[in-house]
Amino acid sequence: MRRRLLAGFVLFAVVATALLVVPIGINSQERESSNTLRVLTRDTDALSVLLTDAFNHNDVRRAVELSDSYANTTGRQVLVVSSTGVILASARSQSSDKRLIGIAASTGAKGLSGRSRGSRRDGPQYYVSVPLSRVKGLGHVVLVVTSSVKVANDKIHNEWRDLVLYGLLMLVVACLFGIVISRSLVRPLRRIGRDVEAVGHGALDVRVDETSGPSELRALARVINATSARLITLLESQRAFVEDASHQLRTPLTSLQLHLENLQVAEGVSNESDLNNVLAEMNRLSRMVDSLLALARNESKAPVLISVDVKDLVIERADVWRALAAELGLDLAIDAPDDLYALAVEDVLEQVLDNLLSNAFEATREGGHVTIKTFATEDHVEVHVIDSGPGLSPDEREMALRRFWRGRENQSEGTGLGLAIVAQLVQLSSGSIELREADGGGLDATIILRRA
Repeated sequence: MRRRLLAGFVLFAVVATALLVVPIGINSQERESSNTLRVLTRDTDALSVLLTDAFNHNDVRRAVELSDSYANTTGRQVLVVSSTGVILASARSQSSDKRLIGIAASTGAKGLSGRSRGSRRDGPQYYVSVPLSRVKGLGHVVLVVTSSVKVANDKIHNEWRDLVLYGLLMLVVACLFGIVISRSLVRPLRRIGRDVEAVGHGALDVRVDETSGPSELRALARVINATSARLITLLESQRAFVEDASHQLRTPLTSLQLHLENLQVAEGVSNESDLNNVLAEMNRLSRMVDSLLALARNESKAPVLISVDVKDLVIERADVWRALAAELGLDLAIDAPDDLYALAVEDVLEQVLDNLLSNAFEATREGGHVTIKTFATEDHVEVHVIDSGPGLSPDEREMALRRFWRGRENQSEGTGLGLAIVAQLVQLSSGSIELREADGGGLDATIILRRA
């Protein structure tokens, strides 16, 4: 955002500077041209008075000296020619210059002024031509004074250069102002973004500063704080409800379970099969309450990621589950390379592996195998728990991570919350879980975590 603000400010400054500098430059160019002609006309009029006086006294020599002196002083060209084509005086000009003679020949009583192409050597010229008095034997005499356009152009170029430098200076100042203004606008936005991100990561006590920044951003901060407060209230109410409900359910369930177990061991029970079924349902309800409590606690955790040695953890959990695997007639294997570290919340990966291994053991028949396999990509670590059970269809794999979903062959046991808890724990560790079809059948539960 800051770059776009700065780019917009600089673009506006460029356009504003161009709209200011270009008209000034064009006006200066036109003014310089008109000033050159005006000065040239004034000097020509003054010189014509002196030459007229010299010719009236038949002092041609003096007229020539005046012409040479003026030409040497000003650097201009002077030509005095009679209407018969006789050049009386020529200073800094070629006597054969037909253009100047042509200008003199076409000069009327009011004189001429303008710009001519000039000679190849001298280039374009401004000229002023005025008639003088009649000279005996020569007829009308005309004075032509020219000034090189290059002199005026040099002044115009210098003015354009100064204007461009001034424009660049304005752009530099505008950029500095743009940086200051964009920082003053973006800094409060960044602070608001950090505070909102902190709230999203579980820092529920963080509030956006409502006292600094422009009035619009202060109003935005108040709205964000009010919205955060409402959302936090709703989350707290939901979590409190789940925890309270779970705790309230646990006490009567535990008491009922104890009574049923006492009945089970008592003598004279007439329908032991029904009692066993009721006791199994009570155990399932108890596990469901424990799972709901686990979900509620996980939702309130502020994740702090640590580096976890994946190989050591896999070996440790495999050793814990190996006795049960032997009892069930399953082959439990691991494939984990050394120096493999992942980022996860403390103790989360242990819970995830225990849940996945429990599911894998339930899905795999006697004589089957369960494999824990790990490997790393450039940025991530993958942990695979692969079983040789019946597996799941694509639709079932998509549904399996939802709460209270149970597979087609598991309608009576389980809470349907195990994989939901796994998904939540992995998400808490900034990772993801995927359920894939294993090679040769079965299910490949893949945990993807960031590499440490």
